[in-house]
Amino acid sequence: MELLLESLVIRGRSIPVILDAGLRITTIAALGGFAGCADHNDRASGYLADLEAGRWDAAVASAARVATDDTERNEIIDALELGTVQRIAGRHEASDATLGRAWDAMKRAADPGSPTFVETLAAVAVNERALDYVGTSYDRVMCATLRSLDALASGDPGSARVELKRAQFAQEDAERRFAEQIEAARAQMEQDHDDLARMRDDADFRSGFDAAYGDLEARFKPYSGWTIPFTDWLTAVLLHVDGAGVGDRSRSIDLLRRVRGTLGDNAAIDSDLAFIESGLRAPQTWVVLESGFAPRREEVSFRIPAFIPEMPFIGIALPKLVQVGGAASGARIRAGDASVNTEVICDMGSVIAHEFQARLPLITGRAIASAVAKAAASLAANLAARETENGWALLATMVATNVYGYATTIADLRTWRTLPRYYAVARIPTPPDGRVRIDGEVGTHAIDVPTGRDAMIVIRSVRAGGPAMIHSFQLASEPASLAADNPAPPFLR
Repeated sequence: MELLLESLVIRGRSIPVILDAGLRITTIAALGGFAGCADHNDRASGYLADLEAGRWDAAVASAARVATDDTERNEIIDALELGTVQRIAGRHEASDATLGRAWDAMKRAADPGSPTFVETLAAVAVNERALDYVGTSYDRVMCATLRSLDALASGDPGSARVELKRAQFAQEDAERRFAEQIEAARAQMEQDHDDLARMRDDADFRSGFDAAYGDLEARFKPYSGWTIPFTDWLTAVLLHVDGAGVGDRSRSIDLLRRVRGTLGDNAAIDSDLAFIESGLRAPQTWVVLESGFAPRREEVSFRIPAFIPEMPFIGIALPKLVQVGGAASGARIRAGDASVNTEVICDMGSVIAHEFQARLPLITGRAIASAVAKAAASLAANLAARETENGWALLATMVATNVYGYATTIADLRTWRTLPRYYAVARIPTPPDGRVRIDGEVGTHAIDVPTGRDAMIVIRSVRAGGPAMIHSFQLASEPASLAADNPAPPFLR
């Protein structure tokens, strides 16, 4: 069905309405077909359950089925989810290829530098879920970041550096352009739909809106700025391990300082910063704990005035961020006589909430514009039916349009669910016997790492006390040059 946004004059007011290209206004009931679209939480439930149970291969199969269900508007989000699940299962080459498709699709669909990006952000649809998912700024950054981890696990630090450069460029896009373009799209929508401000300022709507979103700061503590601390930390580590001189070392130090500026005092960041500033090149093993799941979206409904005499109120549905509990809070890392605890350096809820907060006025405006269009079309359908003097036509039309009596919009619940809630890290000198022991809420594990090399261990824990998937790999093809004097780093205790 081809849908067109046109204008309808009701009592002297020009109101945008959504019409069927072939049957026009009498087919408003057909719009209800969009309401049956499964939301992303439903589509993701299978592979999320498999991950919680430690069924890694089954999770890959489930995510692959979802990604091949011919729902083109979900191409990007499905590829992000599938690539992440493949990576968790240790299928790094497949993960890189899948995430690469997501990256390419995001570049095609709505690059932040594209002149069409504002129009994409401001698009109004019958159903938000019917719009193509084009990705967020953090989708772009984390897509490249995870590809860098895939490259490191595959023994290709050169490709990892390329991906981290892309991640850094994506962050710069967000800082320089993304926020401004969100505001530009919001301003464009205000200009195109002159009732938005009046509806948003309604006392009843403001009361419900504040109840739903007023505690977002307290619940998620959004980071200031558009950088992702884990991406900066990983870039700093790779620049240290695989650096090409003083410039890379200085950049590594600057990135760690930026992370510290975002987080405040953090033992792991302070330790890495002191180590890299010291100039020591003794082999180290970095441990990354990825725990829990990123926030999900849930739908909340609001009633707003329509300012149409025949239809005084309409309903809109908006997404709300909900934290997913159960993440492991940390792990203890031991090697020889040394031990250290992981420290959280990135809460993805804080990353996601920052952008969600910036987008919320735009999301709200799109929902209101869509609801007004559908309400006007519903009213026009009823008026047209009355003019036919056909009782059955009137009854059928009123029954169909009354489906929209309250929830006249459907919220877009698509968000990258398989990202972890936390990234926590630690560093310990690579032990001579290559044996690292891990215990705590992620379970007890003994992991082998290459001796005499800089190495990384990645632990993916979905829930505290549950199964964990662990991968280890060396970070560079050449061993780190040993320092003649190698005192114990200050973080050891």
